[in-house]
Amino acid sequence: MRLRLSQALADRAICGHQWWMDGVVQSDDWEKIGEGASAEVWALDDRRVLKLFRADVNDVPIALEQAAGQWADAQGLAVARPSGRIRLDGREGIMFERVHGIDMLTAILRKPFRMWRLIARMARLQAQMHRMPGSEILPRQIDVLRHRIQRSQAGDAAIQKAWRLAEILPTGDRLTHGDFHPGNLLLAERGIVVIDWAQASSGMPAADVARTELLLRFAGAGRKGASPLAALITAHWYRHCYKRYSGMSTAAINAWRLPVAVAWYRGQAGLPQERLARWIGRLVHAQPQ
Repeated sequence: MRLRLSQALADRAICGHQWWMDGVVQSDDWEKIGEGASAEVWALDDRRVLKLFRADVNDVPIALEQAAGQWADAQGLAVARPSGRIRLDGREGIMFERVHGIDMLTAILRKPFRMWRLIARMARLQAQMHRMPGSEILPRQIDVLRHRIQRSQAGDAAIQKAWRLAEILPTGDRLTHGDFHPGNLLLAERGIVVIDWAQASSGMPAADVARTELLLRFAGAGRKGASPLAALITAHWYRHCYKRYSGMSTAAINAWRLPVAVAWYRGQAGLPQERLARWIGRLVHAQPQ
């Protein structure tokens, strides 16, 4: 199976409320305020930031981040509003409004005692988001999962069982973020602002919750000095809060744990590979033969 950018999403990326600027020249006044594996974030002034993607990033996730951010904004969710696209030295970029505030992960690391309240706020916001409709301009979550399961490095047994579950679990049509964690939530004056919509989709809230739980449990545990126990406590607290705010059952979330974990496992650097592999193994053995 090959994922393709839908025509609706491709059209949304280049027309409607979009504009393009070619041949933009980088200014010495720009300030780099963030950097990740796929992009740099530059503050252009007090009102605008530019997310400038690396040259090897194709247009699909860029167009998706722009279109999904616009869709979420239209539903009333607090986001960094995208305003257009630029091209700079062969690299694509998205212009966003500048949101002043620190991300939730930084706030927790600075004052760990705030974790309980902030994670509860995160869970409540995610439950609110999951009541919003998805859109035909977004990919289907189940298609994304199946695509990634096929390319997983979790082993044949795990891949086969995860694929089997992905074939029978319900698909859903709610707005899902796909990468919802404290590092993608900005604490601003107007509330919590959700950023980084490059993995958004229309699908099942329970799968999105399973993904967030996985990120909380393992993504930060590979950092130097990070405590696996603290990560586990944070993940459990998050699940507890989300179920309280949404009414979702434990069984509904657990059903998606294996497909989501297998889809995510690609031998990423910085992850606690052995612990994650053991956890996936336990999920596989828990499945009926």
